[in-house]
Amino acid sequence: MKNVKKLNRKDLREINGSGVSNCNGCPTHLVFGPGSPNDPSCEAYWNLSQTCRMCVVVSMDCFVPITAV
Repeated sequence: MKNVKKLNRKDLREINGSGVSNCNGCPTHLVFGPGSPNDPSCEAYWNLSQTCRMCVVVSMDCFVPITAV
């Protein structure tokens, strides 16, 4: 039988990604996409860094493929 080490809560948080926040400096208070006139556009969402894109709330409408007319 293998000896399995129990992890403490701090170690578990770090494994799950909540130990260190990478969202510093990202506009996490905004909702991107169509909706309220005060919300930033989908284009603004795609102009964010990849790290920030994982930290913000975005409308599903920003993922609809755009086709040429």
